[in-house]
Amino acid sequence: MARTFLSSKYFFRFLFFLLFASSCTPQKELVYFQGNFNAVNDSAACGYFKLKIIPGDILLVNIFTINQEAFPYFNSVSDKSVSDTRSPYEKGSVVNDSGTIELPLIGKVIVKNMTMSEASNAIKERLLKFIDDPIVTVKKLNFKVTVLGEVTRPGTYSIFNESATLPEALGLAGDITMFGNKTMLKIIRSDNKTPRVIFVDITNAASLTMENYFLHPDDIVYVEPVKRRALYNVTPAILLFSSLITTSVLILGLVFK
Repeated sequence: MARTFLSSKYFFRFLFFLLFASSCTPQKELVYFQGNFNAVNDSAACGYFKLKIIPGDILLVNIFTINQEAFPYFNSVSDKSVSDTRSPYEKGSVVNDSGTIELPLIGKVIVKNMTMSEASNAIKERLLKFIDDPIVTVKKLNFKVTVLGEVTRPGTYSIFNESATLPEALGLAGDITMFGNKTMLKIIRSDNKTPRVIFVDITNAASLTMENYFLHPDDIVYVEPVKRRALYNVTPAILLFSSLITTSVLILGLVFK
């Protein structure tokens, strides 16, 4: 009986060693941005991604004028509440299929394929016929990215500026969990309504390019689980089973001692 007890003890030690060894992750798969980044000149970096307006976008157009009393239908800073809980559809104007929006006083303005600054200048140029020195700002309200998979807080996140990067999106989602595969991130991007997948190894600095570093509106970032994730799901059951067997062996060893 003593021999059976000893052999059972060594067996479970060996089992726990296998579980521990399978859960270990090499250091090189944990550290972000290893090595050197690709050299990119300033002009290429600035010109690669510029947020442009497309049909279906929701734009917030703010028009300011000194003579606010003459144009009460335009926005003013004093009219804005501290907390605006309205949806983007309630706050902004939707760009129609022809690429135009309609504004008070000036009517329809073509903004399709324009950047935010270009749209601001186009609206301002039309307003100059009626208003002296108008100030115009244009913001896109429907810029969002979705982060799924092995992250702390998966979900869809609104972007409140004109650019978003892959590290920023992962930061919004609370970073990759210990079970996320950092060497095989997927960015799902719809170009001309045809989805395509871009693979990124975020542990390798050279893997980051202008194409995958800057995210586009409606991009989906997916972090797939590592293989040991499946093992972790069954490990509690294995540990419970092994604990019951170990306890039984100990009890039997005491009884027949």
